[in-house]
Amino acid sequence: MSEAIDEAIKLNKHLVVEAGTGVGKSLAYLIPFIIYTAGNNKKVIISTYTKTLQNQLCSKDLPFLKRSLGIEFNYALCLGSENYLCLRRLNGKNIYDLFDSDAQFSEMEKIFNWSSKTKSGIKSDLDFIPRSGVWNNVCREPDLCLGKKCSFKDDCFYRKAKNMERKSHILVTNHSLFFTNIASGGQVLPNFHAVVFDEAQTLEKVATSYLGIELSNTKIKYLFDSIYNPRTNKGLLTKFNSLNRRTIKDIKECLTESEQASQNFFQGIRQMFGAENDAKRIRTKNIVFNYLEEPLKRLAGSLSELLDYVKDEEDELLIKSYAKRCVDISKAVSFILNHEKDDYVYWIEISKRKRAVKYSLFAAPIEIAEELDKQLFSEIKPVILTSATLSTNNNFGFIKKRLGIKDCNELLLGSPFDYEKNVLLYIPKKIEDPNHKFEVFQKQVLEHIKKIIDIMKGRIFILFTSYKMLNTIFNDLILSYKDINLLRQGDKPRYELLANFKENKNSVLLGTTTFWQGIDVPGKALECVIITKLPFSVPDDPITEAKMELIESRNENPFITYQVPQAIMMFKQGCGRLIRNKSDRGIVGILDPRIKTRYYGKSFINALPKCRHTFDVNEIKDFLEKSYSVKI
Repeated sequence: MSEAIDEAIKLNKHLVVEAGTGVGKSLAYLIPFIIYTAGNNKKVIISTYTKTLQNQLCSKDLPFLKRSLGIEFNYALCLGSENYLCLRRLNGKNIYDLFDSDAQFSEMEKIFNWSSKTKSGIKSDLDFIPRSGVWNNVCREPDLCLGKKCSFKDDCFYRKAKNMERKSHILVTNHSLFFTNIASGGQVLPNFHAVVFDEAQTLEKVATSYLGIELSNTKIKYLFDSIYNPRTNKGLLTKFNSLNRRTIKDIKECLTESEQASQNFFQGIRQMFGAENDAKRIRTKNIVFNYLEEPLKRLAGSLSELLDYVKDEEDELLIKSYAKRCVDISKAVSFILNHEKDDYVYWIEISKRKRAVKYSLFAAPIEIAEELDKQLFSEIKPVILTSATLSTNNNFGFIKKRLGIKDCNELLLGSPFDYEKNVLLYIPKKIEDPNHKFEVFQKQVLEHIKKIIDIMKGRIFILFTSYKMLNTIFNDLILSYKDINLLRQGDKPRYELLANFKENKNSVLLGTTTFWQGIDVPGKALECVIITKLPFSVPDDPITEAKMELIESRNENPFITYQVPQAIMMFKQGCGRLIRNKSDRGIVGILDPRIKTRYYGKSFINALPKCRHTFDVNEIKDFLEKSYSVKI
């Protein structure tokens, strides 16, 4: 793999490389790029999907290579600016006027104390997770930065991080920030000469999200409350109350008008789409009247009138920032209602919460291949894409087509681990097809899960494709197993669930999408992964539906050319949670009968490394006893 990357660098050519677990992907791409960048004073971006891999690169792999290679090079972790504490905002005269609860004041005190000790100023280095309403008022925001004119510039955490980035050869970031950089026209990251996308199977999803638009009633309310909240008498305006009473009065009137407009707008949305959890396409233009456009423009204009009275550049920036946010939301509402781009998909997501219903409106490009070709693959060479799961049917046709890669080298590598010895694939017989008799299928899946739990007593991941089925199975298991440590995605943050899972041998964790990939639990803590259902994207998901309609319009079969390859990649990710090092061993249970009964089932089986198969649940016990020479 390292030789293939070295060749791609020398030939200035893109490379797609799949490398199974245990190949050592990160060392394989880091070593040739360290040699290339340090020798030629160049920069390479290493972009990952998960923080876990970012942390591995920055705290383990790169320090190891710096000690071992005998090559002078620098590296830096690149984070979005909102991850950094802004000392000027933290020490602002009116900072405490923004908060109204004891919990917020307590968190602010902790951040103050931490600010004098931290070297990084990075939010993740805090020993607690601050409320977003607190952190958002003290973090670095691009449109509020005074740059060289800031009195705290010499101590600025973000400025120091940027200086380090400029001196570095290897820049580690994530896909989200990478595409934020593309969307901003290259304003976020330093200029670079090559890119490595690790965990590249997620690129289409992330790029689609970051090249799109989103707005919500909660986001709009947060903006309004930040300008002025009459209930708490907090917000931006309290800082300028003494400047010009008439202007402040005008702004408050515009704010009240905008708030009423927002209520009318989302009441119209509610009447059209309901208040139950759902995601629905917006297929026609102007589904509701645009109550928001003019009031938001007037609010932005009235805020700008304050500029005539402020003398402080910091205050000027603050006012301009809030006025711009009003204009940006106004533009986003118009873009979505008017369907301003034909090649975009428009939809709404409804989320029921304890106190209210959240309505989120989205617009996103249906396809990103052309845009990525134009803004990435034609501009930067080489681009390396790697993952343990990029191929379908032993080729890269699917991923190349989806991402717009026209010309590249390719390399397909298996895993060095002994799957035939260390993995047992359990596929039970006589389970109903979920498409025909779902209730019966779900009941049978539960029975097989219980059989496996009875044998193993824990050390199990159960992966689902929907929260509804996850919750149904969980609610039954919690009644049946008092001595099993049952963990459910959503009950606690992911890192807490994983820590709990690793600490307790009798743990069974039930998860959906986020647990199918990017999770690393090596050793005996995890010895069984159960796939309840093949991970086909839901056909009525707005983005999936739009992509399938576009494929169908080209006289292609969207199920075969899009859904099956996509599901195979996710399936490989899910199964890949089991074996993380050469001594790992265990069971992969696949409870979806379509893997044996449907014509596409073989493609899923063939996507996995060769291993033993069984239809008999009792073989699970025999396999584990032989593996460890211990009675279970």
